[in-house]
Amino acid sequence: MSWDTNASSKEHDTSQYKSAERGERLQRVLAKGGIGSRRACEQLIQDGKVRVNGVKVDFLPAWVNPEIDRITVEDQKLNLHAEPIFLMYYKPRGVVSTMSDPEQRPCVGDIVKHHSGNRIFPIGRLDLESQGLLLFTNDNELANKLMHPSSHVTKKYEVTVRGKVSDETIERLKKGVYISDAHTKHDKRVGGKRASIDGIEITKHDRDRTLLSIELSEGRNRQIRRMLALVGHPVKRLRRTHIGPVQLKGLRPNQWRDLLPQEVTALKKATALL
Repeated sequence: MSWDTNASSKEHDTSQYKSAERGERLQRVLAKGGIGSRRACEQLIQDGKVRVNGVKVDFLPAWVNPEIDRITVEDQKLNLHAEPIFLMYYKPRGVVSTMSDPEQRPCVGDIVKHHSGNRIFPIGRLDLESQGLLLFTNDNELANKLMHPSSHVTKKYEVTVRGKVSDETIERLKKGVYISDAHTKHDKRVGGKRASIDGIEITKHDRDRTLLSIELSEGRNRQIRRMLALVGHPVKRLRRTHIGPVQLKGLRPNQWRDLLPQEVTALKKATALL
């Protein structure tokens, strides 16, 4: 028996994926296939979770031809021609807004599984204690547009806080308050960065709590909670009700549904994709 060693070595040769002549960057193809952001896809490659034609490709840059190459991520074949998926989910408190969680906490990836079997991912996040509207898709272009500040897509929240919020405090919040980030909190010379909101109004209040309606177009990590804590009104409940033109409706906590065609159209118009 004879073996074609040249054919075998060529089949397992990763050098063929180091040439730009092959086609597109691997992370770009993964991102277009709905795996996640380009940075997240780069991490998957470097972690050795991506194979091209059965060969592990764990270096960057790597180049592939999506028309002929078989690409798998964690042994699941990438479907580059999958129908676009858009859905909304009513996230309850206590669920992590990621597809998996190393701490084994309940996460959206355990709950939201589209009937097509195709990979989807959440657009942005809600923190563990927050609830409300979370969008999912396999359309990386739309996801990036919705999350990028330049699109100015507003998100609306119903927020219950401790105490009676005064008109003076509302004006202070409208002007913005300084909150620190990871790169500023250890530097005493830096007072943080001003966090602002697009709109805020009192919906209802009594002696020990106030219901607020808040709109943001560029949200930082736990921004609403941090801003309200700084002005002496800790958040008791936070629920996101709108992302751009899409409103959370027709669902109970932990339920999801496909977006209606008119909702998808409205989202694309809001992000200038139509």
